[in-house]
Amino acid sequence: TDRGDVHYWIAGEGSEYLAFTHGATMDHGMFDRQVDHFSSRYRVITWDVSAHGLSRPYEGFTLQHAAADLANILDAEGVEKAHLVGQSMGGYIIQILALQLPKRVKSLTVIGSSPIKTTYFSGMDKFLLKITPFLLRLYPYNYLINLIAGQISVSHPSKTYALETLKKMTKGEFADIMGKVYFGLESGSDAVLLSIPLLITLGDSEVTGKVRQYSLDWATNEGRPLKVIPNAAHNANVDNPDAFNAILQAFLNEIDDNPQK
Repeated sequence: TDRGDVHYWIAGEGSEYLAFTHGATMDHGMFDRQVDHFSSRYRVITWDVSAHGLSRPYEGFTLQHAAADLANILDAEGVEKAHLVGQSMGGYIIQILALQLPKRVKSLTVIGSSPIKTTYFSGMDKFLLKITPFLLRLYPYNYLINLIAGQISVSHPSKTYALETLKKMTKGEFADIMGKVYFGLESGSDAVLLSIPLLITLGDSEVTGKVRQYSLDWATNEGRPLKVIPNAAHNANVDNPDAFNAILQAFLNEIDDNPQK
């Protein structure tokens, strides 16, 4: 792109496409176990979101630019329509893409995320999100990355992955990305994606922000299915990949077996 190179990976030979988008400060590696499971049936796309992983340096990161970059990946591979899965920030990115290009999206699955709708966020929520980048800069670097890794993961492999990935970023990069996530949420749409199947998932040990409450409200207000992943936290698909894969597979099977949905 004119903002920087964006890297993506493809596995599998299926006729249906399944694209995974990771959360803030992570990279495509968080979906390794999903690639292993789903590539036998789907053409699986993973990518390092703009300004993350190998997709650096990147100028002008925003959620909207990331959604456009994902759409460009689909274009580059000739994908007319895909199932989209997004973890945390990745859930915001795929919602933006679905709002802009609904005919390109077969389904949405979010992991530890929340609706990109301003009505879900109170004034206090918005204030806390706004000051988060400033607060992050106050923490000593090693303390910060260990704190984050411990909060978003419960299993040893998940914590190890999170910590190793976090170490690849500077504290300034953390703060900048979180600031852009806040801006993207603040400028979110109040449109409802009722025409697109949506699955909401979260770990049973989810403690990141108000994700748990947002997920419950989202499921209730829009009548969406909500599945809780046992023995898992914010990075639920990494903490308990077998349970997450089974839940996602059942959701995809229902959609692919009933195209009218």
